Amino acid sequence: METRECENCTSEFVIDSEDFRFYEKVGAPLPLYCPQCRAQRRLAWRNERTMYRRTCDLCTRSIVAIYPGSVPWPVYCAPCWWGDLWDPQSFALDYNSTKPFFAQFRELQSKVPRIGLLSLNSEHADKHTHQPRFSTNGQGERDHGH
Repeated sequence: METRECENCTSEFVIDSEDFRFYEKVGAPLPLYCPQCRAQRRLAWRNERTMYRRTCDLCTRSIVAIYPGSVPWPVYCAPCWWGDLWDPQSFALDYNSTKPFFAQFRELQSKVPRIGLLSLNSEHADKHTHQPRFSTNGQGERDHGH
């Protein structure tokens, strides 16, 4: 176990023996930031406010998405992403223990399609830019409503 000072907020945080084993196993350096600051850095890339007009990479319809046309991965409209016209398993990669894990993860992320815009319970929304509405069926389960 080791106590460190966060390089961002200067609070102290602990790296326990289980964490040491994990970082060694995946070949990652020990963290320089506390868990809260690491979470903030992980979430900083998220875009939930800027929308882009682009084309669905499967059906080629014009869509509104949170990803610009310049991203390296495919972006699908909600009907395509939720649909059966593509096989998620076709993007599978074999794990290679001789290559760094995160390099392989980055490669996988650049190939797997992402949904252009995820919106729940949107009224009067363009059906090609949003997923179907979800409603609770009264038994605590979600069912598709339109």
